[in-house]
Amino acid sequence: MSSFMMKHLLKEADKIRSLPLLSIAAVKIPPLGNICLNRVDVPQLENADEMMNRTIDRRPCEVVKWGCAGVFFPDLQWKSHKIEPITGIEFPLVLDSTSDEEKDSSSTSEILVGTGSRTMRIVKIKSMKVYAFGFYIHPGAVCQKMGPKYASLPTNELSKRNSLYEDLLREDISMTVRLVVNCNGMKINSVKDAFEKSLRARLLKTNPNTDYACLSKFRSIFTHDIPIPAGTKIDFHRTADGNLITEIGGNKIGAVQSKELCRAFFDMYIGDLPVSEQTKEEIGKNIVGIIRRC
Repeated sequence: MSSFMMKHLLKEADKIRSLPLLSIAAVKIPPLGNICLNRVDVPQLENADEMMNRTIDRRPCEVVKWGCAGVFFPDLQWKSHKIEPITGIEFPLVLDSTSDEEKDSSSTSEILVGTGSRTMRIVKIKSMKVYAFGFYIHPGAVCQKMGPKYASLPTNELSKRNSLYEDLLREDISMTVRLVVNCNGMKINSVKDAFEKSLRARLLKTNPNTDYACLSKFRSIFTHDIPIPAGTKIDFHRTADGNLITEIGGNKIGAVQSKELCRAFFDMYIGDLPVSEQTKEEIGKNIVGIIRRC
């Protein structure tokens, strides 16, 4: 009996040795459809615009960090970035939260819904591309806060509604604007002064009795002479509880707890007289795409 068993085991061992390594691995690894991942890293791909459209087309739980049954693995021809066409600067399609409080959550990633750039005219025939920007938003919060109100409205009507942008600003939805500096020689004080001028006007518009206390605190976080050469990333992140967090080059330089300031800041991009009307429309269309798939 022992001799018979030994011959049988040797025969089976020969069969296993003849199998390719990947075939054995396939037996040991369960199908991806049976695994619920906490995070999906998007591979390098060929067509960034296609990736942008397909990411928006998916339900939020299929994009990143959603712990749901349907895990979305993008097509291998996609890219993990989208290029802003005027400056050629790349923006990641998925942005993780910078807030320590939000990092404790399992669904903190935001997705890119629009890109644009800011150009400053120097002389009549010469202009300088100052910076490019990407606008990110939390898709799950969009579905939760805005889905019940807008999901049943016709798409063509929804994309033209100013109330869509008003609700985005008013609701407690986390969002981020990432600026990428496109020229050398820019000073942090120039950035501070430019933002202060616009924020002051927008704060006054929403609250004529404002005391600008939040704006004073926002100015104070730019006291250090921080270098911002071309390529520097500046993130302005609004948390769901109304905190405006500022990061430069990946380092947090300050935060201001003020829903009023958060609204005024993002109003510069999706409110009246935005930095780029074209980008605002792009953001609106992609927000509609998220709502349609909630």
